[in-house]
Amino acid sequence: MSLPERSQDGNPSDEFLMERLKEGDSSMLEPLVRRYERPLFAYACRVLRDRERAQDVFQETFVRVFRRRETFREGARFRPWLYQICLNLCRDALRKQSRQSETELKDELPLPDTRPGPEEYSQRKALAEQVRAAIMGLPDKHREVLLLVQYQGLSYPEIADMLDIPVGTVKSRVFHAYKKLASELKGLEEPAR
Repeated sequence: MSLPERSQDGNPSDEFLMERLKEGDSSMLEPLVRRYERPLFAYACRVLRDRERAQDVFQETFVRVFRRRETFREGARFRPWLYQICLNLCRDALRKQSRQSETELKDELPLPDTRPGPEEYSQRKALAEQVRAAIMGLPDKHREVLLLVQYQGLSYPEIADMLDIPVGTVKSRVFHAYKKLASELKGLEEPAR
């Protein structure tokens, strides 16, 4: 399978940059870091719910991309490979946290920029917390695919490739995640605007 050298926006494709990185051009790592800095950090924040640990995972993800560049298969898609590395590091961080019996994770997910009045703000914050709690209460396998679909915009085939599971399994996990969320959040209403 031949992947294009340029993305739709005219910039070098992720796969082209990785091939150059594999050939020894270490300057190709910087454009990949810049391209994925916001979405990958946001993903790590959502999984870990701790900005400091998410920053550590983000940095370690790109250290591993560089160290393991030779393992990137020719013809493979970069984005699922990158997110798989990040997800594995997030899982490791969560396991380490549970072994250390740390207190509850910090909640530092940003709220919308539009500032409602105090009452509406309080209602929205409570609603957002209920949704976050419901998402975090999902089984790991359902939460992971939901975050990848909803917040990272990965396609089902990309997630299947990343997690090494069939596309049908991804679809099933997303379906069950939404079904459980709908059940958990039944009766909640968004505050009036």
